[in-house]
Amino acid sequence: MGIKSRITSLPWSSDGFRVAAECRPADELAGDFYLVTARGSGRLMVVIGDACGRGRDGAALLPGIVPRARQLAASSASPAHLLTELNRTAAAALPIDRFVTAAALEFDRELCTLTVSNAGHVPALARSAFSNVRVLGRVAGPPLGVVANATFTEEVFPFRDGDSVVLMTDGVLEAIEVDLLGMDKLRALVAHAPAHARGLNHAILAALDRRLRGRRLDDVTLVTVEMTRAAHGRSTHLERAS
Repeated sequence: MGIKSRITSLPWSSDGFRVAAECRPADELAGDFYLVTARGSGRLMVVIGDACGRGRDGAALLPGIVPRARQLAASSASPAHLLTELNRTAAAALPIDRFVTAAALEFDRELCTLTVSNAGHVPALARSAFSNVRVLGRVAGPPLGVVANATFTEEVFPFRDGDSVVLMTDGVLEAIEVDLLGMDKLRALVAHAPAHARGLNHAILAALDRRLRGRRLDDVTLVTVEMTRAAHGRSTHLERAS
């Protein structure tokens, strides 16, 4: 999985969802990954993860994790079941002092719902079509690989046409925020950004660039999902892992 250091900026659409994703490794390889898989019937599964350690150190942990995440994302597993199964894989594959944070989200266009399960990962930010912003995924289980028999819970939120969700790794959060729990700066950025997936990503990454001024302190991954008012294309899979 040796994708070299480069900026990945991908607009992608399927079954009424539009996705913008960007991954910036701190070094040649990143310890971040994301998977976006269309499940048919207006459902979309998104998995984002962050291995402990930056660059090569984090990337070295992913070969045992990402293939299993890909299998589960393509199955009918719920977000909580996906993380529970992925945790078993991580507990068997990772060294005892290593872990991976992750979140799994299933978007259902027919039911107008978003189901979220979190394994120690940065919470997501949801923006409504009316620019109201809230934090999703504060209820979290342990990171993957820490507790072998851990199980994970789910939260279900309404999600309608024009709504968006921003997923990120801690390289984004820690570079921009002063209050890591409140996420006030990021919430304000999301509230005032253009109301589409690529515009939201651009606004956050521009703020990140202003803060970092060319430095690469950690891997940075940002994935934004927007439910659109009309279906756009039939792509089935989007992925980035090093």
